Amino acid sequence: MWRRFKPKAVAVPGRTLPEGMRLKSIKSVEGSTRFAEIVKSLPSSDDRDIEADRLQAQLLAQTPRAVLAQQQMDAHKHGYHHREKRLYELIDFNDTFVNLVLATHYHYLPGFAERLKHEMTRYCRRLKTPMFSDEQYDAIVRGLGREIAVYRSASYKGFDVRMTSRTDDAFGIDMIITQPSTQKVLNIDCKTPSAFRHRLEDLAHHGRIRDEDITLADEQGFITVMHRRDNDTVPVTLLCILPDRLGEIHNFTFDEPERLEEMLNSIFATVH
Repeated sequence: MWRRFKPKAVAVPGRTLPEGMRLKSIKSVEGSTRFAEIVKSLPSSDDRDIEADRLQAQLLAQTPRAVLAQQQMDAHKHGYHHREKRLYELIDFNDTFVNLVLATHYHYLPGFAERLKHEMTRYCRRLKTPMFSDEQYDAIVRGLGREIAVYRSASYKGFDVRMTSRTDDAFGIDMIITQPSTQKVLNIDCKTPSAFRHRLEDLAHHGRIRDEDITLADEQGFITVMHRRDNDTVPVTLLCILPDRLGEIHNFTFDEPERLEEMLNSIFATVH
């Protein structure tokens, strides 16, 4: 039975999990989903290598269900009965992906996405279930890679950074960045240039910003707006991840992290 695993930890090649837990024992998508939930419930480890092993096992076990969820989302772009559940499965998968990359030592990151894709493909093939298409996987890596690059580069430059969980629906906030010298705080929502522009137009359409605010945001590469829910009001900074302004990203890190540092300090200067 799934819950009769002993708490004693043993080292498994490429995985460090409680004794008796093996990815190779999984026979179905349903079993993989149950396995992922059990691994998710395990306490995180202070040992970075052990934690990376746990998260990789969790991510691989989540992959079959996430692939099926992505296929259903793509096939029903205008909504369907179980859309919210499928969306949650993708969000949970994305959270695990981000946590895994952040737990992985930098010298393992070159080629990491390709190696992970190979592992996912082998696992899905063994379960006889579909794998992400090349386009779907590349979109996941590119999208999450921007957020990870902001986190890693901001941390490298001495800012205090904390990722939020997408499953908490935290006002659309990807991460919270604190400037140590002032203790000022930014709630950051990372956007691609197209998503940034779309969000600006949506805010203007609903009367939350003016046309001149759009012009200024385009020039600066960010805008801070107040998000309200019930009785809560939170300032959220939309940050446009534009290569022309912040540089290129390789191995989930900006090639020139000082450009992000300059951008963040300019945003903090607007916080009073």
